[in-house]
Amino acid sequence: MSNDSETKHQKLPREQITPEYIAKIRAIRRERHEKEQRELELKQLRTKYFIKRPILYIPNKRINHDRPLIDVKIMTYNTLAQTLIRRTTFPDAHEAIKWHNRSKVLMREIKFYYSDILCLQEVDKIQWERFWADALAEADYKGEFFTYPGKVHGVAIAWNTKMFDENPITVIPLTLDKINAGGEIPTTTRTRSVALIVALRFKTGNPNYDLNKPNGVIVATTHLFWHLFGTFERTRQCYIIMEKLNQVRNELNSSNICNHWYTFLMGDFNSQPCDPPYSSITDKPAHLNTRSKAIIECSASYHYSKRRNGELSETSTPSSSEEDEDGEPTPADQPTDPRPHSYNATPQQQEIVQKIINLHNTIPLKAVSLYGVGYHLVHPENSNPTTQNGEPEISHRSIKWEGLLDYIFVIKPWNPAAIKNDPETIETIGKDCHVYVKGYLMMPLAKDMPDHVEPHTGEFPSDHLAMMCELALEV
Repeated sequence: MSNDSETKHQKLPREQITPEYIAKIRAIRRERHEKEQRELELKQLRTKYFIKRPILYIPNKRINHDRPLIDVKIMTYNTLAQTLIRRTTFPDAHEAIKWHNRSKVLMREIKFYYSDILCLQEVDKIQWERFWADALAEADYKGEFFTYPGKVHGVAIAWNTKMFDENPITVIPLTLDKINAGGEIPTTTRTRSVALIVALRFKTGNPNYDLNKPNGVIVATTHLFWHLFGTFERTRQCYIIMEKLNQVRNELNSSNICNHWYTFLMGDFNSQPCDPPYSSITDKPAHLNTRSKAIIECSASYHYSKRRNGELSETSTPSSSEEDEDGEPTPADQPTDPRPHSYNATPQQQEIVQKIINLHNTIPLKAVSLYGVGYHLVHPENSNPTTQNGEPEISHRSIKWEGLLDYIFVIKPWNPAAIKNDPETIETIGKDCHVYVKGYLMMPLAKDMPDHVEPHTGEFPSDHLAMMCELALEV
């Protein structure tokens, strides 16, 4: 810019101030202005990475317990797979959508909240190998990753090695397509959905306690089938995960590795609180009201494309969007509304739906949403018990849809012989599970979100919002 400085301080004769000279000066100044703007944007990117949300602590909460407690923070976060990003879906993202920018923001956000257990979904396989594993290790995490063979993104569980043993007691990957629910209900289409379970043991040298047989934590995460008509398949997948958790709990409890196993299930369920996948694991005995029965029976009747089912060729793979349904004849009886208020199902469709609900009622476990039972205590305007089962309004926002898809569940024993269960509360999970909720990561209302969708520079690095609970566990 020395030339520019000379031109600013040097007075030229009038005859030398030609249109060409003026154009040159303007070009230099425009270049300088654009450079300053780029530097300002980079500075903002470095100093204002994301919107920081507070932990909302439950007021006047007394925890009655007989054993020592340890504070544990658990988080679920769909980080948005880079392989799924299209500019048309994120038109306002600009530079924030690029991985070299977004990866830094994601890790800064994770380190800022610094949960002890971290469940991630939509983690690119290649980025797990190139970025996530090392970045998490630098932040004192150890992690496990799993995806369906050939799929480009999957799920991961990471844990704080200062709190838990570096190596898990067990790692169980589940390819949900390859398991028949109850040994009799196969997948309705090829979903390539997976789940991952790890069992972690608290370090015996932890300063908070020193027991010969410390307690452990079983953690499961999943990203259920995305399809609009996938309600039946998601309900089937929930059964498989719950049945496996029951098996793992039984095996670990009989092994005398730990005194007690806390169990948590987290992830992106692609389901709303009023949907059968949610109610099948939280309402015990599981049952269907009129609307949910119509939705799941409609889902059971849906005909998936040959491309999605892998029938076109041995190497054909389903896409991650509605494009996999294009170009094929539509059956005459194909439903068009994925959420009908009523549906005229065939006897076969009614039978398979009832079978999956009956299977859910054979599992002696029940899921309790941690946000669902207590978020109203800290953020009542964002916790509707009628339409949301006490859950916050949104965890995902896109051009086409916004709502709640992500959950943190604690798993507790349930007696299949029970006719009716009392409503779950903060007190019941403390009494029954020895899990005491101290606070929640604040979830914004839809009206408080920016006008554009995320990711966006200085706001959020994913189209999902991280959810986190701060707990006290008896040790």
